[in-house]
Amino acid sequence: MKKVKRRAYSLLALIGATVILMVIFMFRLAADGEAWATFPSNQNVFHSGQLSLGEVLDRNGVILAQSDGDRMHFNESAAIRRANMHVVGDRANNISTGILRSHAGDLIGYNLITGTYSFGGGGNSITLTIDAELSRIAYEALAGRHGAVVVMNYETGEILASVSAPTYDPINMPDINFDDPAWNGVFLNRVLSSSFTPGSIFKIVTAAASLDTFADALTRTYTCRGYTIVDGNRVNCTGNHGTINLTQAFGFSCNPYFALLALDLGGPNMRQHTERFGLVSPHNVDGIRTAAGRFVAGDLGSTALAWSGVGQSENLVNPLSFTRMIGAIPRGGAPVEPRMIESISGGILPRNTRPDIGSQIMPASVANELAGIMRTATINHYTGTFGNLPVAGKTGTAEVGEGRRSHAWFAGFLDDPNHPLAFTVLVEHGGGGLAAAGSVANTVLQAAVRS
Repeated sequence: MKKVKRRAYSLLALIGATVILMVIFMFRLAADGEAWATFPSNQNVFHSGQLSLGEVLDRNGVILAQSDGDRMHFNESAAIRRANMHVVGDRANNISTGILRSHAGDLIGYNLITGTYSFGGGGNSITLTIDAELSRIAYEALAGRHGAVVVMNYETGEILASVSAPTYDPINMPDINFDDPAWNGVFLNRVLSSSFTPGSIFKIVTAAASLDTFADALTRTYTCRGYTIVDGNRVNCTGNHGTINLTQAFGFSCNPYFALLALDLGGPNMRQHTERFGLVSPHNVDGIRTAAGRFVAGDLGSTALAWSGVGQSENLVNPLSFTRMIGAIPRGGAPVEPRMIESISGGILPRNTRPDIGSQIMPASVANELAGIMRTATINHYTGTFGNLPVAGKTGTAEVGEGRRSHAWFAGFLDDPNHPLAFTVLVEHGGGGLAAAGSVANTVLQAAVRS
């Protein structure tokens, strides 16, 4: 009898252990199954370490990458391939944010029920919101310079152009010397995965914080004598603007005005607004996290806080996160979350994405006043660059130290319901914001409104 009990207990223990192991396995399968299926050694979906299923199309049906069941083939145009490389990826999976790597599971059609099975055996088709030709135009407008260009429909969140440079041809990868500055950050998607000193485009943030804080924000004046003194340190300006208000200071991009404004706003207030505008925390774009930004407020009344209000000090912004904030301005302060994937089809459960409206980041009254200030600045100071385009924007010339040329920025939106476009352009070490980044923005926007 005792022997029977021992055997029964042993059997129950074995059954219990089996159940526990099965639960653990099912949990691991749910959590890690896609990673297992998309591991390059899986010969069902990879050949010689290269993904062998699926296709990637742009918004117009242009093939950006397509498998023949053995290897991935790319668009026949070398310029299209280079311009869209950081969005699509390459054969060697060097680009962590590229669709071929970040969405390999969607391309092969993996799910818990059917594994890697797909109808026809060719995997799934991912259609992007990207316009490959518009990205080509942006890439060529950078003219070999390092930088980033992003254009987004601020009503739908669709990213129409996303270009990072330097880049290379994914079917003819060069011998990259990482000690050569020409290849600095070549595997990094600057639109999604980098943050940079913003310079004067950050004055949009300081202006918005002022409009949200002070009842007299529009009539509030400070005096610029070509510089101002903060804690015994000079904050220099490019001009001697005299006593000016917010709209005038924004158009002149007056450093003393925004330095003194930041001091009156205070460090905690500035940080709170920067965080609320979505410029500090990362964002999720179709499962890909953007790089976080940074705002160092400094001590109240300090030179660091003054320079932070100007967009210098230790401030950092991510180009796509900044574009998201810009897109909220013409929408009355409510951003649409950026997205890059329009649809995924070909599997058992085809899915489409829809615009995702974010929470209000600024009052509608602030957004409307800020839009007017930005439009006035463009009309009074930038019209020669953009012709008849109804641009509302801001230049930025970000000092990066060590004797290097400043980063050039231009960020803004089209005040046009037929072309609801928000954009950010960065030309690394490009010098003046309007001349370098503004000209790139104009080229891209002119093409966008024609398409």
